[in-house]
Order: sequence, then C-alpha cells, then structure tokens
Amino acid sequence: MNLVSGKMLWTDISKIPNKHTYLSEDISCDVLVVGAGITGAICSYFFTKAGVDTVTVDKNIVGYGSTSASTSILQYEIDMDLVGLKGIIGKDKAVECFKLCKEAVYEVEKIVDDLGNKCGFSLRDCFYYADSESDLSLLKKEYKIRKDSGFDVEFIEEGRARDMFSFPIKAGIYSRKSGGEINPYMFTHELISRSQKDGLKVFENTEVTELKNESDGVEITTKNGFKIKAKKVVFATGFLAKELIDNKTAILTRTFTLVTKPVDRFDGWHNRCIIRDTKNPYTYLRTTSDDRIIIGGEDLALGGKNSKMSCLTEGASVAKKKYQILYNRLLTLFPGIKDIEIEYRFNGIFGESSDGLPYIGEYQKYPNSYFCLGYGSNGILYGVIGAKLIRDIYFGKSSKLLELFKVNR
Repeated sequence: MNLVSGKMLWTDISKIPNKHTYLSEDISCDVLVVGAGITGAICSYFFTKAGVDTVTVDKNIVGYGSTSASTSILQYEIDMDLVGLKGIIGKDKAVECFKLCKEAVYEVEKIVDDLGNKCGFSLRDCFYYADSESDLSLLKKEYKIRKDSGFDVEFIEEGRARDMFSFPIKAGIYSRKSGGEINPYMFTHELISRSQKDGLKVFENTEVTELKNESDGVEITTKNGFKIKAKKVVFATGFLAKELIDNKTAILTRTFTLVTKPVDRFDGWHNRCIIRDTKNPYTYLRTTSDDRIIIGGEDLALGGKNSKMSCLTEGASVAKKKYQILYNRLLTLFPGIKDIEIEYRFNGIFGESSDGLPYIGEYQKYPNSYFCLGYGSNGILYGVIGAKLIRDIYFGKSSKLLELFKVNR
C-alpha cells in the first residue's frame, strides 16, 4: 500500500536532522520497538527514560511513514462522540477515555518542555459544530454529557457563533484548552534524539521479516538476515500491524489534506481554535506555529490491499478533485482571509477502530509482545497513553484500562 502521497509539509520545512545507520550485526536488548514513527518514538522515550535497554528499528527513514502526513491535531474528543461511546462501553468508561485524552494533551506539553524544543506545540481550544438543523438534537445531548462530566465546555448558539466565526453554524460545543497542535516530524526526531542520550539504539532502513518466540523472549530477523534478541517487542507500526492480527482491527480510508502558505490574519476564526464539523466524513482545520492553515477530510474507503485507492499516487484525478473540494470549502469558511494560497497537497491512509479507541497491550498470538496502535484521529495522544501503559506492564503493573483497549476486544 502507498501509505502517503504528495508533497508533505513537515518533511519539507524540517529537513532530516539526523541520519541513522541500518542494522549490520546481531544484537540483543531488553525491549525492541518496531516502528520509528511518532508512536514508536514516544514508546522509546518512555522506556529509555525508565532506564530500559531499548532498540528501535524502522523499515523506512525515521518519521517518513504515516507520521509525515499527520495533521497532528491533539484533541480530548475522539472519533466517536461521548454519547455514542457511552452506548458501547458505558458512561463511566467513556468519560474516562475522553479524560485520558485530555490528560495526554498536557502530557505532550510536559514532554516538549523536557525536550527543550516546543516542536510547534501550542495548546488550543476546540470547536465541534453543526451547520444542519438535523444534527442539533444529538449535539445538545453531547454537550450535556460533557458538561455533566466536568469538561470545560460552552454551548454556542447560532447568534453567538456569528460573532466568533465567518461561516454558517447552527450550534456548536466550544471546549477550552483541551486540545493542541504540534509538528509531528520534528517531535519524532526530538524524542529519538533525547532517547539516544538515554541509551537508545536506532536503526532505520531495517525491515523486520520474521519473528520467532523463544522461552526467554523474542528473536526477530531483518530483511538482510541480521537478528535482534529481545525480552519484549513493542509493535508501533500503525496500520501495517493489521497484517499481524486476526480480527478486523481497523477500518481504513484515505484522507486528503491541504496546507496554505502563512497568512497575515485569521479573520473569522475565533482564537485559532481547532475546528471539526459533525459530518461523516468530517472536515477538520487547524493552524500552525508559522501561521499556516491546515484543512483535511474528504475521506474515501480504501478497498482491498491492491485497490486503486490503496495504491493512490500523486497526480491521480481523484486526488485533484478532493483537493479542489477542500480548497473551495476553505474559501467559503473564511472569506475574510484574503491571502489564502495553497502550498502543500498530500494524502495518507487513515484508520480507526469501530469504537474509536486504540489497541494497546498484549495479544495471545504473540507472547512477549506488546501492541501500541493508535488508530483514529487521536493517534499521537493514544501513543502517549499506550506507551505509559505498556511501560507499566513491562514493570509488572497492570491497569483496568487494558481491558478497554485490548487487541481482541
């Protein structure tokens, strides 16, 4: 599958800061992290910070997979509304999941402070809105359960919305300081660099082709025949891990993204908050630390592994059509921003679980292995939650949350 396609913002504005060698000998370690995208980098950070002898490998260049196409919107809200999630797992557990994501936003803030590089991170308010009367009833129910559960939210009526935004809104839920934005590629490299100072060994262009369970751990073999023996393995390979798991873990789509050149002002955009509508698929917007606008959405079902959508290349007519739709929508949403000019167009494979929650923890088919799969729009936050839970499992601590996130649920 072609994970990403187009000209990516993050890898263009942030040139490769560090190059890593490929594995060229047999080695051993306590924990092997497979995947050096943002999730793998977060896992490596937490393990090395805890003093664990850790190795990270990736079949590509660090951060050049799905991370390079991430819009990196950090929200306590997940892909499924709190009302919907309550219907699946109950109110208390659903609220806990939302609160975990909010805590993870602030955990990211702590991490960038520890790294000494903000990586384009900013805390942001979030706005979840409807432009159709038919969505108002559900939106009011969603607001009530969030408000009753202690979230700092305000219900924005149509009249008030006119003073805040330049596009038609029937109503919306405005959440204060419960989201954030970041440069995922820079964040990944800073995490890796910091972890190396704590003893991490990193090998890129090192593809794992075989895994063998042993009594005292796991032995993996790379494409070039070199072996790594580890007590535990963490799979942080995103949607590629789908091949390892029997049950249907992710619903895959391809999502499309536009990024503007820096703009002078954000007229009609209250507090530069993160914006998401109630449509399915939804449109999402954020800004960047250098004053760009990112808009994405228009998701299309992926189909089979060898389908046209799975292997979509830049320049395909369907991609051009989706980019044009997003561009027209952006102009309609913000007519007061006069200097909108698109600089980057890219798309990538996006996946979510049926309940919007990640897959974290052990899986019976692979002893001595952990999975940290942050499927859904909250991939980075799920990576933080998952890395901490897996680190705790490694040290013999369990959590009731693992039942919510288990791979075979």
